Amino acid sequence: MADAPSCSALALATGEPLHATASRLRHWLLVEQPGRWGHHALLDSGLPREVGEHLRAEGRRHGVRVLLIKRRSRRPSDRRRCFAAFTGRRERRLVSFEIDAPEDLLGLDLGGLVDARWRGLGESVQGPLFAVCTHGKHDACCARLGAPLYRALAHRPDTWEATHVGGDRFAANLVAFPDGLYFGRVTAEVARRVAEGYEEGRVALDHYRGRSAFPSPVQAAEHHVRVALALDGVDDLALVGHEPQGPLHRVVFRVGPAYEERVVEIEEVLLEERRLTCKSTHPHPPRSFLLRGIS
Repeated sequence: MADAPSCSALALATGEPLHATASRLRHWLLVEQPGRWGHHALLDSGLPREVGEHLRAEGRRHGVRVLLIKRRSRRPSDRRRCFAAFTGRRERRLVSFEIDAPEDLLGLDLGGLVDARWRGLGESVQGPLFAVCTHGKHDACCARLGAPLYRALAHRPDTWEATHVGGDRFAANLVAFPDGLYFGRVTAEVARRVAEGYEEGRVALDHYRGRSAFPSPVQAAEHHVRVALALDGVDDLALVGHEPQGPLHRVVFRVGPAYEERVVEIEEVLLEERRLTCKSTHPHPPRSFLLRGIS
């Protein structure tokens, strides 16, 4: 395996599409944890064992993606910065709060906060907030490609290194909050365009993986209707409905200032088997979606 191509190089060489590859998530908790991150970040990154196990168990129980974040310019004496986000289809929220020590997180009622969509926690912030995956112990591509991306955006105080966000083979990966938009294959050369575009309310479609609130078929339909109609505004479309019929999917959006309805029909297919991560030992067929029509 030492001479095998990296998962990101393999995905690029085989032409695997970026769209419809965002992890499906609505609730996020980002916890500042400086230092090195092990493969299982919550349990192998310097967090007290009790805290890591608690966050892992409660995150799974309540559907919260817990990420560790860091900025190397931060002093060890600083209070730890944390963020929580709700990235829903119609409602989004981003809040910030600080803790004196990781043990303070044991007192969070994650179930109640998720039900409240993080209302009542910390201070509401408008964003943007950018999480760049640099989790090299999870996959070498994340460090090799994510580190240059982070350095290109490190001058922005709203940009943080983050643990695994999903989709190692699409590194370098960036997640933009409060909308929960995934961007992949973001090089240092295009980093500013992607970040500043999002800050201005625009989506860099050539690096767009999808919106985390949508299931994969809807992400695919969103991509195709955006490209067909040249829609790059974050809020240029709204999901109306999704009807799966086996491998076929019918997705309806309202688009543009006139809220015109558009129907997108796509078909789910499996691509040729390949290694999906650098550490995987067996090939698997990634999913993709073919456009059948827009009306």
